[in-house]
Amino acid sequence: MVSNLPLLKTLALTLTIISLLPSLSHSFSAETPTDRRILVLLDDLAVRSSHSSFFSSLSSRGFDLDFRLADDPKLSLQRYGQHLYDALVLFSPSAARFGGSLDHQAILDFVDAGHDLILVADSSASDLIKGIATECGVDFDEDSEAVVIDHSGYAVSETEGDHTLIAADGFIRADAILGEKPIKAPVLFRGIAHSLNTANSLILKVLSASPSAYSANPTTKLSSPPSLTGSAISLVSVVQARNNARILISGSLDLFSNRFFKSGVQRLGP
Repeated sequence: MVSNLPLLKTLALTLTIISLLPSLSHSFSAETPTDRRILVLLDDLAVRSSHSSFFSSLSSRGFDLDFRLADDPKLSLQRYGQHLYDALVLFSPSAARFGGSLDHQAILDFVDAGHDLILVADSSASDLIKGIATECGVDFDEDSEAVVIDHSGYAVSETEGDHTLIAADGFIRADAILGEKPIKAPVLFRGIAHSLNTANSLILKVLSASPSAYSANPTTKLSSPPSLTGSAISLVSVVQARNNARILISGSLDLFSNRFFKSGVQRLGP
Protein backbone atom coordinates (compact mmCIF):
# COMPACT_ATOMS: atom_id res chain seq x y z
CA MET A 1 0.00 0.00 0.00
CA VAL A 2 1.32 3.42 -0.95
CA SER A 3 1.23 6.07 1.73
CA ASN A 4 0.74 9.56 0.36
CA LEU A 5 3.47 11.40 2.20
CA PRO A 6 3.91 15.10 1.49
CA LEU A 7 6.05 15.91 -1.52
CA LEU A 8 9.59 16.84 -0.57
CA LYS A 9 10.24 20.18 -2.23
CA THR A 10 13.61 21.67 -3.08
CA LEU A 11 13.99 23.83 0.00
CA ALA A 12 12.90 21.12 2.44
CA LEU A 13 15.39 18.58 1.15
CA THR A 14 18.15 21.17 0.90
CA LEU A 15 17.66 22.02 4.56
CA THR A 16 17.63 18.32 5.43
CA ILE A 17 21.06 17.80 3.90
CA ILE A 18 22.47 21.08 5.18
CA SER A 19 21.24 20.22 8.65
CA LEU A 20 23.86 17.47 8.68
CA LEU A 21 26.63 19.99 8.23
CA PRO A 22 26.57 21.77 11.61
CA SER A 23 27.77 18.48 13.10
CA LEU A 24 30.96 18.72 11.10
CA SER A 25 32.54 21.65 12.96
CA HIS A 26 32.56 25.41 13.33
CA SER A 27 33.75 25.63 9.73
CA PHE A 28 30.46 24.06 8.63
CA SER A 29 28.21 25.92 11.02
CA ALA A 30 25.18 27.19 9.13
CA GLU A 31 24.69 29.98 11.63
CA THR A 32 28.16 31.37 12.28
CA PRO A 33 30.82 29.95 9.97
CA THR A 34 34.24 30.93 11.24
CA ASP A 35 36.48 29.19 8.70
CA ARG A 36 35.24 29.68 5.18
CA ARG A 37 37.55 28.22 2.54
CA ILE A 38 36.54 24.79 1.17
CA LEU A 39 38.23 22.75 -1.56
CA VAL A 40 35.71 20.79 -3.64
CA LEU A 41 37.13 17.99 -5.79
CA LEU A 42 35.05 16.66 -8.68
CA ASP A 43 35.33 13.78 -11.15
CA ASP A 44 33.57 15.95 -13.71
CA LEU A 45 33.03 19.71 -13.65
CA ALA A 46 29.44 19.07 -14.74
CA VAL A 47 28.74 18.11 -11.11
CA ARG A 48 29.15 21.77 -10.25
CA SER A 49 25.95 22.40 -12.24
CA SER A 50 24.07 19.18 -11.48
CA HIS A 51 24.59 19.72 -7.73
CA SER A 52 24.42 23.52 -7.75
CA SER A 53 21.61 23.75 -5.18
CA PHE A 54 23.79 22.11 -2.57
CA PHE A 55 26.81 24.25 -3.42
CA SER A 56 24.70 27.41 -3.49
CA SER A 57 23.34 26.63 -0.03
CA LEU A 58 26.93 26.60 1.25
CA SER A 59 27.95 29.73 -0.62
CA SER A 60 24.91 31.60 0.68
CA ARG A 61 26.12 30.89 4.21
CA GLY A 62 29.45 32.57 3.56
CA PHE A 63 31.64 29.64 2.51
CA ASP A 64 34.24 30.21 -0.21
CA LEU A 65 34.24 27.15 -2.52
CA ASP A 66 37.24 26.33 -4.70
CA PHE A 67 36.18 23.81 -7.39
CA ARG A 68 38.87 21.60 -8.92
CA LEU A 69 39.05 18.36 -10.87
CA ALA A 70 40.38 15.53 -8.72
CA ASP A 71 43.33 15.00 -11.08
CA ASP A 72 44.32 18.68 -11.27
CA PRO A 73 48.16 18.62 -11.34
CA LYS A 74 48.31 21.73 -9.14
CA LEU A 75 46.36 20.33 -6.20
CA SER A 76 47.76 20.97 -2.75
CA LEU A 77 46.27 21.28 0.72
CA GLN A 78 49.11 23.31 2.13
CA ARG A 79 51.92 25.64 1.18
CA TYR A 80 55.03 26.43 3.23
CA GLY A 81 53.55 24.43 6.11
CA GLN A 82 50.27 26.39 6.14
CA HIS A 83 46.95 24.79 5.21
CA LEU A 84 45.21 26.51 2.33
CA TYR A 85 41.73 25.23 3.18
CA ASP A 86 39.59 24.68 6.23
CA ALA A 87 37.61 21.76 4.81
CA LEU A 88 37.67 19.30 1.92
CA VAL A 89 34.68 17.99 -0.05
CA LEU A 90 35.35 14.86 -2.13
CA PHE A 91 32.62 14.65 -4.76
CA SER A 92 34.95 12.49 -6.84
CA PRO A 93 33.95 8.88 -6.09
CA SER A 94 35.69 7.32 -9.10
CA ALA A 95 39.05 9.07 -8.61
CA ALA A 96 41.80 6.42 -8.77
CA ARG A 97 44.41 9.01 -7.80
CA PHE A 98 44.56 12.71 -7.03
CA GLY A 99 46.64 15.30 -8.80
CA GLY A 100 49.50 17.41 -7.51
CA SER A 101 50.73 16.67 -4.01
CA LEU A 102 47.37 15.33 -2.87
CA ASP A 103 47.14 11.67 -1.98
CA HIS A 104 45.57 9.28 0.54
CA GLN A 105 48.00 10.22 3.31
CA ALA A 106 47.75 13.97 2.65
CA ILE A 107 43.99 13.80 3.22
CA LEU A 108 44.39 11.84 6.45
CA ASP A 109 47.02 14.33 7.62
CA PHE A 110 44.61 17.15 6.77
CA VAL A 111 41.97 15.62 9.05
CA ASP A 112 44.56 14.85 11.73
CA ALA A 113 45.41 18.56 11.71
CA GLY A 114 41.83 19.33 12.77
CA HIS A 115 40.23 20.05 9.40
CA ASP A 116 36.93 18.71 8.12
CA LEU A 117 36.02 16.27 5.36
CA ILE A 118 32.95 15.31 3.36
CA LEU A 119 33.53 12.08 1.43
CA VAL A 120 30.94 10.82 -1.05
CA ALA A 121 30.96 7.45 -2.78
CA ASP A 122 28.65 5.66 -5.21
CA SER A 123 28.67 2.52 -7.38
CA SER A 124 31.76 3.83 -9.20
CA ALA A 125 33.74 4.25 -5.96
CA SER A 126 37.46 3.63 -6.39
CA ASP A 127 39.76 1.75 -4.03
CA LEU A 128 41.29 5.13 -3.16
CA ILE A 129 37.99 6.58 -1.95
CA LYS A 130 37.02 3.39 -0.13
CA GLY A 131 40.45 3.26 1.49
CA ILE A 132 40.13 6.78 2.89
CA ALA A 133 36.68 5.89 4.23
CA THR A 134 38.08 2.78 5.92
CA GLU A 135 40.71 4.89 7.67
CA CYS A 136 37.85 7.07 8.96
CA GLY A 137 35.98 4.08 10.44
CA VAL A 138 33.65 3.15 7.58
CA ASP A 139 33.68 0.03 5.41
CA PHE A 140 31.85 0.07 2.07
CA ASP A 141 30.52 -3.22 0.70
CA GLU A 142 33.43 -5.15 -0.80
CA ASP A 143 31.27 -6.23 -3.76
CA SER A 144 31.92 -3.55 -6.36
CA GLU A 145 28.61 -4.37 -8.09
CA ALA A 146 26.48 -4.12 -4.96
CA VAL A 147 24.09 -1.24 -4.26
CA VAL A 148 21.39 -0.67 -1.66
CA ILE A 149 18.10 -2.38 -2.61
CA ASP A 150 14.83 -2.07 -0.71
CA HIS A 151 11.73 -3.87 -2.03
CA SER A 152 9.55 -2.38 0.70
CA GLY A 153 10.95 1.11 1.13
CA TYR A 154 11.60 2.20 -2.43
CA ALA A 155 10.36 5.43 -3.97
CA VAL A 156 7.01 5.00 -5.73
CA SER A 157 8.51 6.16 -9.04
CA GLU A 158 10.57 2.93 -8.94
CA THR A 159 7.55 0.58 -8.94
CA GLU A 160 8.68 -1.14 -12.13
CA GLY A 161 12.41 -0.73 -11.53
CA ASP A 162 15.02 -2.59 -9.53
CA HIS A 163 14.11 -0.76 -6.30
CA THR A 164 17.51 0.87 -5.91
CA LEU A 165 15.97 4.35 -5.63
CA ILE A 166 14.92 4.26 -2.02
CA ALA A 167 13.07 6.69 0.21
CA ALA A 168 15.07 6.70 3.44
CA ASP A 169 13.83 8.10 6.72
CA GLY A 170 15.95 6.31 9.32
CA PHE A 171 17.46 9.46 10.80
CA ILE A 172 19.36 9.46 14.06
CA ARG A 173 17.48 11.05 16.93
CA ALA A 174 20.00 13.63 18.04
CA ASP A 175 19.15 17.32 18.28
CA ALA A 176 22.85 18.23 18.29
CA ILE A 177 23.20 16.79 14.79
CA LEU A 178 19.86 17.32 13.05
CA GLY A 179 18.29 20.05 15.12
CA GLU A 180 15.24 20.07 17.37
CA LYS A 181 12.63 19.86 14.61
CA PRO A 182 12.09 16.28 13.44
CA ILE A 183 12.60 15.51 9.76
CA LYS A 184 9.18 14.29 8.62
CA ALA A 185 9.73 13.41 4.99
CA PRO A 186 12.03 10.75 3.53
CA VAL A 187 15.16 11.45 1.50
CA LEU A 188 15.90 9.97 -1.90
CA PHE A 189 18.99 7.77 -1.92
CA ARG A 190 20.59 5.75 -4.67
CA GLY A 191 24.03 4.39 -3.90
CA ILE A 192 26.11 1.94 -1.95
CA ALA A 193 25.99 0.62 1.58
CA HIS A 194 28.54 0.99 4.30
CA SER A 195 28.95 -0.34 7.81
CA LEU A 196 30.66 1.15 10.83
CA ASN A 197 33.81 -0.19 12.40
CA THR A 198 32.61 -1.34 15.81
CA ALA A 199 36.02 -0.58 17.29
CA ASN A 200 35.57 3.10 16.47
CA SER A 201 33.43 4.79 19.11
CA LEU A 202 33.65 8.17 17.38
CA ILE A 203 31.43 7.37 14.39
CA LEU A 204 27.64 7.56 14.20
CA LYS A 205 25.01 6.53 11.68
CA VAL A 206 23.04 9.64 10.74
CA LEU A 207 20.83 7.97 8.13
CA SER A 208 20.21 4.21 8.26
CA ALA A 209 18.54 1.93 5.74
CA SER A 210 15.20 0.33 6.60
CA PRO A 211 14.94 -3.22 8.03
CA SER A 212 13.94 -4.53 4.59
CA ALA A 213 17.01 -3.16 2.77
CA TYR A 214 20.04 -5.14 1.71
CA SER A 215 23.20 -4.66 -0.34
CA ALA A 216 23.54 -6.72 -3.51
CA ASN A 217 24.00 -6.66 -7.27
CA PRO A 218 20.51 -5.83 -8.63
CA THR A 219 21.22 -7.54 -11.98
CA THR A 220 21.95 -11.03 -10.60
CA LYS A 221 20.14 -13.53 -8.40
CA LEU A 222 21.39 -13.91 -4.86
CA SER A 223 23.48 -17.06 -4.45
CA SER A 224 24.14 -16.40 -0.76
CA PRO A 225 22.73 -14.10 1.94
CA PRO A 226 23.87 -10.45 1.60
CA SER A 227 26.64 -9.45 3.98
CA LEU A 228 24.97 -6.11 4.75
CA THR A 229 21.27 -5.99 5.57
CA GLY A 230 18.61 -3.90 7.27
CA SER A 231 19.32 -1.06 9.63
CA ALA A 232 22.91 -2.25 10.00
CA ILE A 233 23.41 -0.49 6.66
CA SER A 234 24.46 3.11 7.05
CA LEU A 235 23.66 5.51 4.22
CA VAL A 236 25.19 8.61 5.82
CA SER A 237 27.58 8.63 8.78
CA VAL A 238 29.51 11.26 10.71
CA VAL A 239 32.75 11.05 12.69
CA GLN A 240 33.67 13.23 15.63
CA ALA A 241 37.46 13.00 15.87
CA ARG A 242 39.26 13.58 19.15
CA ASN A 243 40.96 16.65 17.66
CA ASN A 244 37.49 18.12 16.90
CA ALA A 245 37.76 17.45 13.17
CA ARG A 246 34.48 16.19 11.71
CA ILE A 247 33.91 13.84 8.79
CA LEU A 248 30.70 13.12 6.87
CA ILE A 249 30.55 10.01 4.68
CA SER A 250 27.74 9.24 2.23
CA GLY A 251 27.25 6.31 -0.12
CA SER A 252 25.37 8.43 -2.65
CA LEU A 253 26.49 11.34 -4.77
CA ASP A 254 22.93 11.62 -6.14
CA LEU A 255 21.75 12.43 -2.62
CA PHE A 256 23.20 15.93 -3.08
CA SER A 257 21.98 16.46 -6.65
CA ASN A 258 19.49 19.05 -7.90
CA ARG A 259 17.35 16.25 -9.32
CA PHE A 260 16.94 14.58 -5.95
CA PHE A 261 16.45 17.94 -4.24
CA LYS A 262 13.59 18.80 -6.58
CA SER A 263 11.89 15.42 -6.79
CA GLY A 264 8.72 14.72 -4.87
CA VAL A 265 8.97 11.64 -2.67
CA GLN A 266 6.37 8.97 -2.07
CA ARG A 267 7.46 5.89 -0.21
CA LEU A 268 5.99 2.40 -0.53
CA GLY A 269 5.03 0.97 2.82
CA PRO A 270 4.10 2.41 6.21
